[in-house]
This record gives sequence, structure tokens and C-alpha cells, in this order.
Amino acid sequence: MEKQLFANPDLCTGCNRCVYACSAVKEGAFEPRKARLKITNFASRGYSVPNICFQCPKADCQAACPTDAFSRNSVGVVTIEPDKCIACGACAAACTYGMVEQDEAGIAFKCDRCDGDPACVKECHADALQYVPADSELIRLKSVQMKTRTKNGSARDKRQQLAEKLLKNAR
Repeated sequence: MEKQLFANPDLCTGCNRCVYACSAVKEGAFEPRKARLKITNFASRGYSVPNICFQCPKADCQAACPTDAFSRNSVGVVTIEPDKCIACGACAAACTYGMVEQDEAGIAFKCDRCDGDPACVKECHADALQYVPADSELIRLKSVQMKTRTKNGSARDKRQQLAEKLLKNAR
């Protein structure tokens, strides 16, 4: 059965263990800026929001790519073929959640759910990140989060705006 990644901000402690695990698995080093997920912390409010790729059914990042470097695999995950990426940045600009980023050479990267075994979920001891069946009740909550889109700004700005909107509706 297909599974999806779910992030529950109400359970996130802001520890960033997921971010470090992601960068270690994907980059071989503890480099949070290269992780495929991010945590937006509101330290003064005691609230943290895990920002994840929603694997959008109509992925704007994929549609924006002029070289077809993006494709969708058999379980619905949008993946990137780095060899096809020309570092134009169209995909990063198109992602309304700020979850497509570019490395130092401009090559796009994003979450691919670790081929069905997400390192971030295994490292999240607060259960703020879960890998659940696509028909789970939690996925309906995810669809509410997906309604918060931002067209303008950097990837970081888009993640911040989403996190602020989720904070308003928290707990």
C-alpha cells in the first residue's frame, strides 16, 4: 500500500534530528542547509513546524522544468534526475511551499522519501513526522496544510509563511 509523509507541527519539538538525519543520508554530512526538509522554529512561542515536500498531485516544480528533469515514480513521489537539471531555478521558483532548493552548482534537490524508508521519520522521537498509509485519517489533515500556498518569495520565505499560517491555527 502506498504511504505518505505526514508532519504534525503540534508534536514537533524543534530538535532538528530529522534535518540532520536527512542531510547525513542524502549528503553524507551533517549539513542542515542540504536537508530535504526544514524546521521553522518560533522559539519565543514554543512552536516548531516541520516543512516537508507534499509530493503535489499537480507538481508545479515538475511543470516548470524545461528539461523534464522531474518525473513521478510508481508510488507518486516526484523525483529529480540531476544530470538533466540545467540549474535554471524555474522549479524552485515554482514550488509554492519552498521545498525545492538548489545546491551550490544550482542543481535542484528535494525530498524523495528515501525510496520508501524516510530517515527523518526514523529519527523523529516525538512522532511529529510519520510515514502512514495514503488512506490514513492523518492525510486529510495534510490536505488542509496543502491549501496554504505562496507564489512569491524565496524558498525560505515560502516555508516561513506556511509555518506562520499553521501557527495561527495551532493547538
